[in-house]
Parts: sequence; structure tokens; C-alpha cells
Amino acid sequence: MMGKAKGALFLTLLVLSLVFFMQSFHAQAQNQTGTPVVSIDPAQTENLAVNSNFTIYVRVDSAVGIEGAQVQFTYDLTVLNATQVVEGPFLPSAGPTIVAQQEAERITSIVGAVNYSSAITSGATASGSGILLNVTFTVLSEGSAHFHLIPLSPFGHYPGTYFLDIQFNNIVPSLVDGFYGSPVSLTAYPSLITVGDSTTLSGSVSGSSIANITSVDIMYRPQGGSWADLGTVSTNGSGYFLRQWTSSESGVFEFQVAFTLNGKITNSSVLDVIVQPGFGQGSGIIVLYAGVGVLIFIVAAAMVMRVRRGGKQSEEPPPIP
Repeated sequence: MMGKAKGALFLTLLVLSLVFFMQSFHAQAQNQTGTPVVSIDPAQTENLAVNSNFTIYVRVDSAVGIEGAQVQFTYDLTVLNATQVVEGPFLPSAGPTIVAQQEAERITSIVGAVNYSSAITSGATASGSGILLNVTFTVLSEGSAHFHLIPLSPFGHYPGTYFLDIQFNNIVPSLVDGFYGSPVSLTAYPSLITVGDSTTLSGSVSGSSIANITSVDIMYRPQGGSWADLGTVSTNGSGYFLRQWTSSESGVFEFQVAFTLNGKITNSSVLDVIVQPGFGQGSGIIVLYAGVGVLIFIVAAAMVMRVRRGGKQSEEPPPIP
């Protein structure tokens, strides 16, 4: 009986250490054999149609001697809704687990959070790489969302992302965020120009990708044509970039940004710029407008002449009977 009581007490302490901020006593403890990495997989998910569903995975790499884990990350509630949170196979592969948290919650009207806490109950530990949890989202609106892994914090309601070893020491991982949509935005101003005029293409890199994406390639093409490269543009310290483009012909032109994220070349969403004919362009349209103008002038002149004639006739005396 005493053995069972001790086991139950040990399990309770382990779960409480995950949920009630035991990390404040061990915030500086590190894994002596290396630093694990927690990341969102895939790092970037393409834009999907509204009401579509997709799943992301929170994985760990280079882990050694893990007995408990907690993961917390935020996302944009106006774009996505987390509909399912499921524990992955990493911890259960080493032994039975008890899950203290496995849920999504609303923090504010625009920010949601996914919370996961679990511990191995057999006294075993997990090492290597694997999936900690997977989360399914429904797309609510067009746009992009940043999956931001919350780092370890000894204060506040959200203690963050960390691991526990068998001695209840915190193991502080490196964190790699992810994105739904594109972490790189692109705008054009003005988006309606005339042949020979210029538009300013500008954009920015958001979140932790600012440090990783230091340059982008701007591509363009006539709508339905082949892509051409406008060149590589460097970002500044805040992730902003700028480039001008001057039109040489009329039509609809498409622009997008290509960038490298976690070793993969990724493209932003496509942006349209409309180029209308300038003076001397589109001779067929000009001839048509000129013809319509002449026709209107002739009709107007005929109406004026008719009115004048009618006026003169009314001034003549009536015939003598």
C-alpha cells in the first residue's frame, strides 16, 4: 500500500510541476547534453479557402531524457479556429502518459492559444525526435496567422514551452515558429497606373522570420504569362523592403515575392497592378472615342438648327385669307 501511495504522490507532484509553474524554481536549468528544438511543422502552410481544414504538428528534435513536456503557442483568432488538439506519439512511445492540458482557448477577441501538458507515468524518459502534438484548424477568413511558440517564463498565467527531466529540472528548448499564409506581405501603391508611370512595391517580414529572411526576390508577369525576376531586395532591421516598377505596356500584371524559409523556397500571395493605356496608346480606342464625339457633335448641331428654324417659322405672319 505504501508503494502505491508513494507512486500516486510522485505522479501528482509531476503533473503539478507542469501545471503550476514549478519552472520558477528551476528556470536556469539546462540540458547538459544539448538543447532540444521545438518547431511548427510545416513551417509555412499555404493559404486555403475559407472553411477549409488543415493540421499542423508541434515536433521536438535533439531531445534527451524527457519525462514531461509543456507547449503553448498563440495564433490569430480572426483567421483560424483550432478545432482539435491531440497528443502526438513522442512521449507515449516511452511509456504511458497523463495529459494535464490538451485544449485551445481564447485569450482575447483576436488571439487564441493552444495549451498542452503531459508527463510519462512509468518513470521512463523519451529521447530523440518526434511529434509532441497535432492541432487541426478551420480557416475563418482570408489572411495570414503567426503560430508563436511562447518561451519559458516563471511569471504570468502562461508559463510557456519547456521540458522536465527525471529530477524535475527544466530543459529550455530553442523555439521555431510557423505561419499560416505567408510571413512576407506585399503591397503596391498605386495599384492603378498609366503606361510609363511607376508603382511602389513594398512589404514586410513578420514575427521571428525577420531574423531569417533578410532578402526577397520580387517576381512579376503579365497576367497568365511567364514569371520574370525584378531582382533581389534586402530587408532592413525591421523586416521592411521597397522596390519601384515602371510600366512599359498596358494590361494586368501580377507580382509576388519569393523567399527562403527553413531551407524551402516559398512564395507570397499574388498581387495585381492594372496598367491603363496612356496618351497615344490604344489607337483603336482613341479612334472609337473620336468617332463617338463627332457623332454627338453632328446630332447636337442638327438639333440646334432645327430649333432655330422652328423659331423663324413662328415669327412669320399668318397667311391672309
